[in-house]
Amino acid sequence: MEITAEKAGARPDSIVEAGAGGEVVVPHGPEREAITRRLMLKLDIRLVPYLALLYLFNALDRGNIGNARLAGLEAGTHLKGNDFYNALSLFYAGYTISQIPNMFLLKKVTPSVLVGVTMILWGVCSTSMAAAKSFSGLAAARFFMGIFEAGVGPAAPVILSFFYLRHELAWRAAMFYGSSTFAGAFGGLIAYGVAKNLAHERLAPWQLLFIIEGIPTIALGILTIFVLPNSPETLERWFVTPEEKQVAIERSRSGHNTDSTTLDKRQLFAALKDYKNVFTCLIYIGLNIPLASYTSFLPTIVKQMGYANAEAQLMTVPPYACALVCVFAVCWSSDRTRNRGLHVAGSAAFACVGYILLISSGHTKANYAGACFVAMGLYPIIPLMLSWVANNNVGHTKRAVSIAMLNTFGQCFATVGTQIYKSKTAPRFFMGYGVCLAFTVVMVVFALALTFVLRRENARRDAAYGPPKPLSPEEQQEAIENAIYDDHSSFRYFV
Repeated sequence: MEITAEKAGARPDSIVEAGAGGEVVVPHGPEREAITRRLMLKLDIRLVPYLALLYLFNALDRGNIGNARLAGLEAGTHLKGNDFYNALSLFYAGYTISQIPNMFLLKKVTPSVLVGVTMILWGVCSTSMAAAKSFSGLAAARFFMGIFEAGVGPAAPVILSFFYLRHELAWRAAMFYGSSTFAGAFGGLIAYGVAKNLAHERLAPWQLLFIIEGIPTIALGILTIFVLPNSPETLERWFVTPEEKQVAIERSRSGHNTDSTTLDKRQLFAALKDYKNVFTCLIYIGLNIPLASYTSFLPTIVKQMGYANAEAQLMTVPPYACALVCVFAVCWSSDRTRNRGLHVAGSAAFACVGYILLISSGHTKANYAGACFVAMGLYPIIPLMLSWVANNNVGHTKRAVSIAMLNTFGQCFATVGTQIYKSKTAPRFFMGYGVCLAFTVVMVVFALALTFVLRRENARRDAAYGPPKPLSPEEQQEAIENAIYDDHSSFRYFV
């Protein structure tokens, strides 16, 4: 159900207060379309790249421990046995427990404050890992970094849904989450540069790595408090004209953003009981196990192919570069066709091919190609899934809780991915590759199953109620107040 302000029964001319200067009329027709295009361009230039920059540092700080391992982290912090794997797991423990609380804080303290403050705090945690002398210090920093990093990733699709319509979301989410793919490549280049060129008398290469990647995060967090837009209603006059601001508000309302409550308990329970969220959580569990292992262990996997430490850091770049292209291409196709499920299943199937290559071949080039295929299959699924959940949940609280549930279950099982690449199974890592292959198959199965279920439900509503009728913002608000949400007869699911 795509609703525009014009379809929703708005007056031929929409009025917006311009302040002391009087009222500004927003016309319809070609002139309104031109205003919308200007607004979209401004948002695409300011909002999406800025969120992408935030997530770049989020992914960089999260994943740099894999590069630090090759730069001497284990020796420098006196890690023994499974200490490294346990430190990885503690990050996901912190990330998991803070998902839902962060979603409630999103509206309580505004996105800019939540994202900015949590960035500052996880930047401090990331930088402080350079001072770790033992497992306990490293583990504490990783755990609290996980708690604070949960303030950005899950919040982004909610923030984007305030400004973009349902069929516009995946492409923008791809630009946002694609930065995590870029972070993998960028992190490898930084690690390579540190290992080759930044010798220091007092600081080891792994310590320099944490400092170089942690301090900019703190500075960016401070800036975010002041520059990140919170909602269409709060867009600044220097950024948009009054006409563009009114169009942004109307577009937000047409995207089911009409409720203003900070926390609606009925929406909370509706999200917990929604069968769609069972499917999406199972898909995301299937994603996060191989994804967590890939992010943390790619440098180690590449090293086991026969590359030296510094060279292995550099050879982690091409898989992420390939993945970045796929993220944009797949999500662009998903928005254009207005389809999510088949794109998720297809991407997961591509990752399956990569793991089959890694398992079946002992040849270095075939293994390296498999590592590239895995990245190209896994990374597009992140923005696809978060967009899919945002598309199919009506109400701020229900949407935020559904995304938080997705991330909570996914990150909870991500700890499995940090434990499956044991040193004793090197260099072939049959157990790790086999577990990851199994869970990519799980993604294919449940993505296809959810697609079938949603198509059947849309067909049932078409047969029972006829074509969906546009709803005005007032009718949307009534549906939310009456706890109807996406069960409304005029709502159609994105499949």
